Amino acid sequence: MSLKIEIDHVNEKKREVQELPRHDTPDFAEYKPDIDAIKTAKEEEHNFDNLVVIGNGGSITSFRAYLYAFFPETDVDVRLVTTMDPDYLNRLSRELDSEKTLVMPISKSGDTVGVIESLIYFMARDYPVFAVTSDNGGALKQIVEREDLGWIRHPDIGGRFSGATETALVPAAFAGMPIDEIRKGAEEMYEKLSPKKQYNSALNVASAFYDAEKKGYENLFAGFYSTRMFGFYPLFVQLMHETVCKNRKGQTVSGDLGPEFQHHTNQRIFGGKKDVLPVFFRTENHEEEVMRIPEELKEIDLRGRRLGLLDGRTYQEALESEYYGVKDALDEEKIPSIDLTFTELSHEAAGKLVAFIQYVAVYSAWLRDVDPFTQPDVENSKKLGFEHRFK
Repeated sequence: MSLKIEIDHVNEKKREVQELPRHDTPDFAEYKPDIDAIKTAKEEEHNFDNLVVIGNGGSITSFRAYLYAFFPETDVDVRLVTTMDPDYLNRLSRELDSEKTLVMPISKSGDTVGVIESLIYFMARDYPVFAVTSDNGGALKQIVEREDLGWIRHPDIGGRFSGATETALVPAAFAGMPIDEIRKGAEEMYEKLSPKKQYNSALNVASAFYDAEKKGYENLFAGFYSTRMFGFYPLFVQLMHETVCKNRKGQTVSGDLGPEFQHHTNQRIFGGKKDVLPVFFRTENHEEEVMRIPEELKEIDLRGRRLGLLDGRTYQEALESEYYGVKDALDEEKIPSIDLTFTELSHEAAGKLVAFIQYVAVYSAWLRDVDPFTQPDVENSKKLGFEHRFK
């Protein structure tokens, strides 16, 4: 088991067996990526020290989750580009030698204008390019063909649900991650959470969100007690907002790293409106590091305790203590909360968590009777922003 789930103070009588009409298995859970083709492409393009991945939304959120989780284990220096901000692009070009850097634009449509603009910036400076895009005649595919660039096909899967496909696995492979393990974890979780199995942990969490919303908890606060897991935050936000928040339904998601958020957002959770459901993301296997208090400092008073009493304790214990302080306070006031804890932090476990969050979002949409796979209110601002460029 890689994921432990605790749901507290959400007491709807039938929550765990929330009735849900039967649905077909989503396409993202049945699609099989070509792992061998990804590995072959990586070997052919292997001569680089730096990797610049360009994308927006679902084209990059899942890869960001994997990257943050395993930054120390990557083979190359990876930079993410989600903006055409010239200050940021210029800084990257000053830091990254074009002869040692590969640029990877990712776009399902191939027409995401910001991705194209950032790509043109690097192409003008002679950076080599390898793309991930659909074979649909979009602008990125046309650039690939005219410039004879390497590329892999982006599957016909919505970006936010593509975390176990080429969309995220190609940059993960190029960064040196074992994509077989990521994919294995995702496949195992897809099987466990299938709509064919009416009662499962993703539906359980989704129904807890739904019941909490009906009781007035219209905000989810994602508190991450792990810097490695913090990369899952943008993915969680995107999946919940873009999948669920339609027809004036769904919850707003915010979040931050713990224990830092305790110094400001605890005031909101405990002292503000009672409309925030905390969702904690944690792991049980941080790197082992023990505190050693110098002898001459052990008698220092720290809030009525000797500083030396911390000698020999681990930093993981300190982090857990901060979490349990918040959790105990929530329990005292019977404020609902949900805890998602990795029992192991591995590439396989990361694949499981991506698949789990995907299904939580899908079940959350189905419970509210909205279509999980559309985003009708996203496109207008994109259209207006595109037209504004040519005024």
